[in-house]
Amino acid sequence: MNRDKQKYKWHIKIHREGEEIPSFFASHGIPEELARILMHRGIDSEEKLSHFLYDNLDHLSDPFLMKGMDKAVSRILQAIDQHEKIVVYGDYDVDGITSTSIMMRCLSSLGADVGYYIPQREKEGYGLNREAVNHLAEEGYHLLITVDCGISSAALISEAPKGLDIIVTDHHTPPELLPSCVAVLNPHQKDCPYPYKELAGCGVAYTLCRGLYMKRLGRDYDGTVELAALGTIADVVSLTGENRILVKEGMKRFIHTPIKGLAALLKASGIVHDDTTEIRRADQVSFGLAPRLNAAGRIARASEGVRLMTTESAEEAERLAQKLCEINTMRQQIERDIFEQAKSRMAELGIENDMAVVVDGKDWHPGVIGIVASRILESCHRPVFVITVRDGIGKGSCRSIPAFNIYKALSAQSDILLQFGGHKMAAGFSIAEEKIPELRRRMNRYAASVLTEEDCIPVLDVEEELSLKDVSLDFIHSLDLLEPCGADNPKPLFAMNHAFVETARHMGADGRHFKCQISGDSGLVDAIFWGVGEENPCQAGDVVDLVFEPEVHEWYGEHVQLIGRDIRQEEACLLDRDYLVDVYRKLSLILRTMAKPVREVHYLMRKKYGFEPVKLGMALAVFEELEILSRFSRNGEDFYQKRLVARKLDLLTSSIYRKHRTQEGGHDE
Repeated sequence: MNRDKQKYKWHIKIHREGEEIPSFFASHGIPEELARILMHRGIDSEEKLSHFLYDNLDHLSDPFLMKGMDKAVSRILQAIDQHEKIVVYGDYDVDGITSTSIMMRCLSSLGADVGYYIPQREKEGYGLNREAVNHLAEEGYHLLITVDCGISSAALISEAPKGLDIIVTDHHTPPELLPSCVAVLNPHQKDCPYPYKELAGCGVAYTLCRGLYMKRLGRDYDGTVELAALGTIADVVSLTGENRILVKEGMKRFIHTPIKGLAALLKASGIVHDDTTEIRRADQVSFGLAPRLNAAGRIARASEGVRLMTTESAEEAERLAQKLCEINTMRQQIERDIFEQAKSRMAELGIENDMAVVVDGKDWHPGVIGIVASRILESCHRPVFVITVRDGIGKGSCRSIPAFNIYKALSAQSDILLQFGGHKMAAGFSIAEEKIPELRRRMNRYAASVLTEEDCIPVLDVEEELSLKDVSLDFIHSLDLLEPCGADNPKPLFAMNHAFVETARHMGADGRHFKCQISGDSGLVDAIFWGVGEENPCQAGDVVDLVFEPEVHEWYGEHVQLIGRDIRQEEACLLDRDYLVDVYRKLSLILRTMAKPVREVHYLMRKKYGFEPVKLGMALAVFEELEILSRFSRNGEDFYQKRLVARKLDLLTSSIYRKHRTQEGGHDE
């Protein structure tokens, strides 16, 4: 990593000194620090706070407010009563798999004769396709219900075989021309009065199930809220309002879910153990559960995921869950291989610093090129287009940054594309192989005309600056109240200034992760930087500012741990010989009889003798370099032990002292 290059811009939300925190927060048991965060997020009245804290499934809107619900429910119940065959037509991502499973389980519980169909990503692509629809009609299905797709298929639906009625349920942005069919359920329709618009596809499917149960059984439906939670998290939609309710209530049921496939996948993924009592963090689902279900649609068949979520056999559930874990491992390896090939191809083309990165390769697996595009974007923060070429045709997947509308960029090059579709931040396209160099030239000219270098520096939204003493276990536990965290309700980030790096090293089997120990105004704490590879975010002896996410690490008890997101080095000249002598004399008194835990030594030196924490950390690090102080570990705890030294010491042999010494430090022996 270039330690002089700005990796992120830090946007620290303004906190006015003396800002009054309304009393209603305290009446709900909300500490002042958390109240400020909630106010930053627009929760500035007791009514909003009450909704945020206490809303449950009873607070979901009336499903019949959704345009088309009456017609959809009536037609489905008619099909059930007349024993017509119903097919649920889904998508191959997690939202599509869970949407399909929700509808299958609900309709089966109502006695429907129901099947499902999910197209293959590589052969059929996204959404409805004519061949599949015709085939389903030939198989005797009389009613087709789309989930998480169909809103853009007006032409195809208008040509559907006679005798096949279609209901569309979707959440994607509706085009001007809507399908003409039995009913269209999509809260984004212009004249749809349903109050919450941000439902995922599974949320729309779940709302339809609520309507069916209310009409047929006179009660609400909650049988698959766990699957609605999984699909909502995986689809990265806003975790506010009704989505927050679905996710929060669904995750409560994970531990004791009667859905055998979900229970098996939670165990196979390692999220749930025999002693697990609850799952509260949405990132456990988005990082641990969703990729395994998604892998089926990427490199195998998404129908495996639906089978898993609809089986009533515990043995089959366990077998399918294990199979999905194996497929996900295979997906990870394929992804890593293609990512490395893409980096080599970028170097070969000399495009690493292009304003828009257009990289192509032969026979890359189309199911993972979107993930590869995201990984490249993380490292360069520029629009990325990854193209896999087979039989003269390139299939592309692209990811973008907030300042660059990738759908508009593709539209501007539509004359050389075979087809394209998507939205502002992500899209897909196909192109003739010989046109790829032209696309690369054009896209870079286009990007240069709309982007600046400033646009290509990502922003970290930071709640506020904290000192190390503010990051207590109680404070971190209080942040659990924000869960489930995700889009529009992110995990809070904080900044810390003037921290001293005591130790720094790579960790993990392959050395891809980085751990440093920093000292501040309340002793020592570990900071972890995941997945940095060979980068060195900092070095022992640095004085740094950092942005981090705090968490509780459980190892021989609970400890504060920081998950580092960005770090900046400060320059400081702080040390002189007289200060080091004073520290050493006081340290000798503390370590006179036995070794003591590092945290205890820092505490005693600060509290008993008044040493400023950052400068103290530097001094102790100098003593370690001079080998007059040793550090060792026992039962997960670091200890200091004083060492006897007979020789005369030269302070200049310490790199930390040389870096931070005052220029008028006098003699250094």
